[in-house]
Amino acid sequence: MKLDSISKTKLKDIDLTAFAFYQGGQGISLDETQREIKATHDKERAKLEEKSIRREKPLEAIIQKLEHSRPGVDAAWNEVLRQVGYHAPPVAAAVLIAFLGIGALVIDAILLGPGFDAVGVSDPAVQLIAAFGLAALSSALFHFVFETFEQTRLSLEVKIIRRVLGAIAVVALLCWGVLRGLQVKFGSDLNQNPLGNFLGDHPLLSSVFFCFVTLAAPLVGASAIHHAAPLIHDWHTWKRAKRTHEKVHTALSDAEKKLESERATLGQQLRQLDAEEENWQALAAQYHERGRIGGARQAPHWLVLLKATAWSLGGLVLGCVFGTYLAPLYFALPAGAWVTAFLYYRHHRFHPTYDQFKQQENTRFAVSTERPQIVFPATARLLPPSEDER
Repeated sequence: MKLDSISKTKLKDIDLTAFAFYQGGQGISLDETQREIKATHDKERAKLEEKSIRREKPLEAIIQKLEHSRPGVDAAWNEVLRQVGYHAPPVAAAVLIAFLGIGALVIDAILLGPGFDAVGVSDPAVQLIAAFGLAALSSALFHFVFETFEQTRLSLEVKIIRRVLGAIAVVALLCWGVLRGLQVKFGSDLNQNPLGNFLGDHPLLSSVFFCFVTLAAPLVGASAIHHAAPLIHDWHTWKRAKRTHEKVHTALSDAEKKLESERATLGQQLRQLDAEEENWQALAAQYHERGRIGGARQAPHWLVLLKATAWSLGGLVLGCVFGTYLAPLYFALPAGAWVTAFLYYRHHRFHPTYDQFKQQENTRFAVSTERPQIVFPATARLLPPSEDER
């Protein structure tokens, strides 16, 4: 176990057990190492808590924001459930009715488009656009009239205005139908088409037909809009409220779980750090006691001489190789290698590192393999002991 995390300057890359053993062998107190171990783990705890706080604060902000918006979302969802129900309203029929209403307006525009020749619009495309716009405008106006019979929040003045405008629109469309019939008869007469004679012989029938075509399509469009718009609105409101409700609750649940997981992870890391600190303290105390009681043996002097001689042999080989080029190297290389090795190993003999000191631990055997020494009993005394002996 290295002490690279205990002290970056004093005990960097030192084995904890070797350092504690050295302290015990030299009679140094263990309190300093234990304080360093505690300070190191306190520093690690502070780092873990700082990192955890950086991850927890954004989650707490998200939870606070979601909890602030949740009552409004829940109230909106409950209101939708009260009005619409727990199931999404059927929307397929409403969409189909709305499509048929738009189709009626398109057909009305195709039939009434040519009638705009009477007001100076001769371009067929512009005629279709103008006819569709007139039919759509009439449908919207009739829809506003239908609302006056259902919505109670409208004031009396608004109701009267809408109904009057609706009556004007009905009269205007009827007149437009009559004008359309007369225009068709006029065009048939110019082209000598028998249709002109038929329309002239049956003016009431032709007027009823053209008035019906002119007025029926806007009424159908208005009815389709009036029927389909609330259903589509309810369906869209139900979907949006449900999606918002689920999104808020899902996001809140996820944020709470992430915050809980982050706090649980921090607690687990702190417990692991406490266990590691306890383990380090126990190891330091154990090896400190071993060093204090047993100590270590000093390396013998002959081993220093042996290692220096071994290095000098290597220098001798190099001296034989390079001595042919420079004669003094025959002596300089072996002698230099011996002196350098001798000084190096002599220094380590008197000043061993923590690991070397621990490797030289003094061991006491409970059962020795040496031959036991025979102790003979003391010889019996013939005279009593003197006063000095007593």
